[in-house]
Amino acid sequence: MTGGTPLHQRWIVLSGLFLVYMASNGVTLHTLPLLYPELMDSFGWQASEVTLPATVFFVIGAVTSPPAGWLLDRYSSRAIIAIGSTLLTLGLLAYSATNSLWQLVAVYALLGLALSLCGLVSNMVMLTGWFDSGRGRATGILLMASSLGGALFPLAVGSGIEQFGWRQTVLLTGVGVGSLMLGSVWLLLRDGRRVMPNSPPPDPSSDPEQRVIPVLLTRRFAAIVFATGSLWFIIIALTQHQSIHLARDVGLARSSLPSVFSLFFGCSVVGKFCFGLLSDRFDLHRVMATAILMLAVSLVALSQMTPGATALLYGYAMLAGLGFSGAFTCIQILIAAHYSGPLYGRILATVVLIDTLCGALGTQTIAAIRESQGDYTAAFIGMALLATLSAVMVLGLTRLTSGPEAPLQRTDAHP
Repeated sequence: MTGGTPLHQRWIVLSGLFLVYMASNGVTLHTLPLLYPELMDSFGWQASEVTLPATVFFVIGAVTSPPAGWLLDRYSSRAIIAIGSTLLTLGLLAYSATNSLWQLVAVYALLGLALSLCGLVSNMVMLTGWFDSGRGRATGILLMASSLGGALFPLAVGSGIEQFGWRQTVLLTGVGVGSLMLGSVWLLLRDGRRVMPNSPPPDPSSDPEQRVIPVLLTRRFAAIVFATGSLWFIIIALTQHQSIHLARDVGLARSSLPSVFSLFFGCSVVGKFCFGLLSDRFDLHRVMATAILMLAVSLVALSQMTPGATALLYGYAMLAGLGFSGAFTCIQILIAAHYSGPLYGRILATVVLIDTLCGALGTQTIAAIRESQGDYTAAFIGMALLATLSAVMVLGLTRLTSGPEAPLQRTDAHP
């Protein structure tokens, strides 16, 4: 028992969240970009066109995150995840039948809505309701799921494309993903507590919206969203464009792309687990800054990629996977450490809204730079500089963890 919660029940719920997150993020965020070179060949699209649906995906996900947070603060997380899983399945089935750019934009809009209901926010709200202690480790384990999906699904989808073509492969993926997600919701997920131990009880006479607004106007919140928004700009742009860069600019064989994706996200599995553990044992801000700087170095390596540079290619994939996953894991722990409590769902959803809009901006900004410059070199160097600035901002947050802008509640504190 931990905090009155049966230990085995916590881990059953976490296993269900793991499967849902592995399928939802592993396919939508990490595997569908593998199709971009195929779509560019099939329809003659440019980089800005083939990534436009993904931009809409992130914008829709952003604007629907606050309503999702509002729902999660009031209703069953399990029911909301079930609705999102159903919509995601329908979106993948529709993807296999698209014949135009605007049809694909509509499909991605549906996928964006789906992921706002069954993705990061809902998973973290349910996890936070079950885990009082060891939340860093549990968060690291959960976020490993996304990377594990990114390591496994590209291999399966890449093989399917070669055998059946991209349409049939996406159709089969939709059926498999839907079965896995809805089965996990039904068999494994249960709602936990809504208010964390040691968090101040809500004031019945106070409007929750009025209580959350002052939190959003602090220097600490501004610093957090600058750092996390910059990272989302980088992470989403990287995951959306690396397949185009490697296949079109570097000249990597299409058949080799799945193995690079698999190594990238396979190292992300290790990174998310390790950085989750490190965040429980050492200063979170220094751990997060280390991960961000690893990501910055990998972006410089990617900008210098040349045909036949096998060692550089796989070195990039490993370092980028570790840095990307460490930074992403620490983002979630950072927000929970500063703001867990009765307003956590709304604060997290607000951060995700800003971050996701930054990700959407990154996708199209990097596409525009490629089309104006002819390649991604300037874009990747600029992203490395932005990552370095984000690391500096995260380190600066250590000065805001005491005094009037101290976290509303510390979690998993260590001497």
